[in-house]
Amino acid sequence: MKNLIFTFSILIILFKTGNVLSDSYIFNVNNIEISKKNSKNKEKSFNEAFLIAFDRLSKRLLLENDYKKLSNTGLVQIKELISYYQISDQKDFSKDNNSQIINVSFDKDRMHNFFYKRNILYSDIINTEVILFPLLKEGDQYFIYNKNYFYDNWIKEKSKNLIQYILPAENIENIQKINSNKLNIYKLEISEFFKEYSSENIVFAHIEINNNNSEVYLKTRIEKKQINKSLSVKKKNNFNKKDFYEKIIFEINNEILDLIKSQNLIDVRTPSFLNVEIKLNKKDNLVEFKKRLEKIDLIDDFYVQKLNKDYVLVKIKYLGKISKIINKLKDQNINLKMIAGQWQLTII
Repeated sequence: MKNLIFTFSILIILFKTGNVLSDSYIFNVNNIEISKKNSKNKEKSFNEAFLIAFDRLSKRLLLENDYKKLSNTGLVQIKELISYYQISDQKDFSKDNNSQIINVSFDKDRMHNFFYKRNILYSDIINTEVILFPLLKEGDQYFIYNKNYFYDNWIKEKSKNLIQYILPAENIENIQKINSNKLNIYKLEISEFFKEYSSENIVFAHIEINNNNSEVYLKTRIEKKQINKSLSVKKKNNFNKKDFYEKIIFEINNEILDLIKSQNLIDVRTPSFLNVEIKLNKKDNLVEFKKRLEKIDLIDDFYVQKLNKDYVLVKIKYLGKISKIINKLKDQNINLKMIAGQWQLTII
């Protein structure tokens, strides 16, 4: 009788989850500031916030070409994609108290359907770590660490939490490597240059300035894949030197964003399934499992396949790479390992 009650309780916990997993974090857009001066017409103010939210979301999730495709999406359609919105109570956000903060959450299923119909893939790269070294060449002279504007100022540029840049500390060995490869800097082996770092994403940016033009060569390893990219940045007539250099940083950052997105694309048309075994060594294991799974944006649903007093076998429907799911589970203190041909999940 006790086992029957135990089994019935677990079934209630699991089946109540059904298809109502919480809205994905990556589909939330927070801290949209709108002026209270224009808030006499509340609907107009909220409409403005919705347009800004959709633009920010598209810019964050999509490759540049796909972002441009959606630039003309109308307000009516954007409203249909919104799950809910809220007025933030951050009273001190603006010193003059003339601003209002709006947070907008887009519905995951509606967004998936929206992307599906348009054959668009999106990516999840929030807080992605990139080890980057920008090498400056002006005329015939190289600037490695000293007097290198890009090395001194790169991390001052905000990437809105999409990329967390780390610049290597000054290193005599790396100075020697650059000096010995000056005649053909493109042959520099970046794995050796960044050998002290284990990050999956490394970028060596060779930035050559010639009068009003900059030629940039990016030698990268993104998600363990070697990718090289070239781009040109022209100086506008009204730009001073600082403006020009900041534009170069902006353009390179956008290029790196696109490279990382391209290696983390999620196709909503092709979900994957994962059969996992969860040991029931604690009474609250299933409750914790449900709570933590709801916080993982790439998990679409899960189903009970087998249940007894020792373990439950669950099928998880997810999007993206298995390595990404493993990392997302780790973020929620859940370990997923393959043991004797079976995926086993442990709640820490």
